[in-house]
Amino acid sequence: MLRVPEVLGALLVLSLVAGASAGVTVAQGGGETVTVTVAVRDRAGNTISNADLDVEWDGGSTTATTAGNGKAFVDVPAGAEVTIRVTHPRYVRNNPYVIDSAAEREVDVQVYRKSTVRLEVSDDDGSVADARVRIQRGGLDIETGRTGPNGVFESDTVEAGRYTVVVSKPGYYTREKPLEIDGDITNRVALRRGSVTVGVRVIDPHFDPPQAVSGATVTLTDVATERTGRSGNVSVTAPVNTETTLRVTRDGYRTAERDLTVGEEATNVSVGISRTPSVTLESANERVVAGERVVLTATNAYGEPASVATVYLDGERVGTTDGEGEARVRIDDPGEHTLYVTKDGVRSNEVGVEAINADGGTDTADATATASPTDEPTPTATTTSDSSPGFTPILALLAILLVAARFARR
Repeated sequence: MLRVPEVLGALLVLSLVAGASAGVTVAQGGGETVTVTVAVRDRAGNTISNADLDVEWDGGSTTATTAGNGKAFVDVPAGAEVTIRVTHPRYVRNNPYVIDSAAEREVDVQVYRKSTVRLEVSDDDGSVADARVRIQRGGLDIETGRTGPNGVFESDTVEAGRYTVVVSKPGYYTREKPLEIDGDITNRVALRRGSVTVGVRVIDPHFDPPQAVSGATVTLTDVATERTGRSGNVSVTAPVNTETTLRVTRDGYRTAERDLTVGEEATNVSVGISRTPSVTLESANERVVAGERVVLTATNAYGEPASVATVYLDGERVGTTDGEGEARVRIDDPGEHTLYVTKDGVRSNEVGVEAINADGGTDTADATATASPTDEPTPTATTTSDSSPGFTPILALLAILLVAARFARR
């Protein structure tokens, strides 16, 4: 028969064990845990011992090392996505092994022999520096980098296997070749220079259909500059696989600019440019009678009527142009006046108009000549030169007086 102290002691031990178990479950996320057996093998199926495993899942992690049979046990939350990374002195994986939903089972994690590749890139003139190198498998980049000044690229450690090596540089055709990488290997890659024709057509989309723009300057930055002919076309030779900027300019037009990628085949590009916005103002008369209206005509950069343009007289708004680009402005005050128009933020040239009085204007000399013409024109006013002046009536009278004075003295 058990004594009371022994029963109490047994109950105490059971409670401590239960409490400890409950603490472990919470520490692992408060859910059920499962044991996954991880077997690490090489490409031939041989087990790999002493492989260190770094195991991670959302909210936790653990580590383990494979035993002599190449296996290790790890406890993880049931149903969790688990990532396993393998570290070993002679073997490697390019990517971690992923368990989508953890359960009580064994998984085989394959590892590969550690390998590296040294690529020597050159052309007909020697080594090619700053060439871009990509080592791919399954369409994914495993290693990327650029060649150094000596044209050499050296990879980090990759798993042994078959890869695709892609080497490219502006001005060269891209080289793509399959390569078996197993161990530490060296491989040479030869690049070839090339160029293609870029056809550029420059048009003005204002018209329907668009019209060709001749005499436009077409520039490919750091490549070439050419000018369009009558058809609006021009051909430019550019290095293959080049990123450049296409710029089109012409007097009286807005500049057009865009990024352009030149590939390995001839290509054609169409660029639209429009005339620089402007408004031209003309007056039907330079002089009007005060109180009458002057007729103004406004046109845009294409010579078309500039309708609904705001008209200003001496800086004050006095109306807008109609659908034909015309406006009739009354000028009440005699004198010199200035008119201009604005449309869409663009200001026209100024035109000057003189308003004259209804009784004959502001030119006094002209008015006198018109109102009082002479009965007998004086020939000397228009036919004699500065060295032979004609006699006016006053000079004739003075001459008569001088003659009379002489006779009186006798």
